[in-house]
Amino acid sequence: MQKRRFVLASNSSRRIALLKLLGYKFDIIPHEIEEDVCCDILPSDLVQNLAFLKANDVAKRVDDAIIIAADTIISCKGAILGKPKDVYDAKRMLSMLSGTEHDVLSGICIINMPLKKKLLRIGRTYIKIRHITEEEIDAYIQTGEPLDKAGAYAIQGGSYTNAVGLPLEIVREMLNNILNDTNA
Repeated sequence: MQKRRFVLASNSSRRIALLKLLGYKFDIIPHEIEEDVCCDILPSDLVQNLAFLKANDVAKRVDDAIIIAADTIISCKGAILGKPKDVYDAKRMLSMLSGTEHDVLSGICIINMPLKKKLLRIGRTYIKIRHITEEEIDAYIQTGEPLDKAGAYAIQGGSYTNAVGLPLEIVREMLNNILNDTNA
């Protein structure tokens, strides 16, 4: 039986659907953070920082709840790929990813309010994309699917929940830790 209020700091339909799979009831309060993908920071630090900023933003508006926030990026050949700015950026990203292995990193932050106890973790999935032709890239972009996803693609295999943006096994472990904390 769930005793605490949970808040997802996102209005992402994918994250909402994934969190529902854990069986928790939760409210949705979207963060108001500008997701600036900067290349002057390690990808793992970036996703943790963005997840924390999102959770902290919502925590300022919530008195008593457990806030869950996440951020997902792609790291390929030293480049950090967030959501594409437009179709040209999506094509650039997909061309870069074609025939390569890359990392999908999701930073997760959970804050227990009002204690302000926070947990930060990273989920990492290694993915290899086969060589894709320019025609295949163009056809895929025409579906519209790549335009709101980190790296300009939706997962076709691998660790599904991490690549979609909320690694459930890590979130479940973190929630268990925060709920079982004697100070909670």
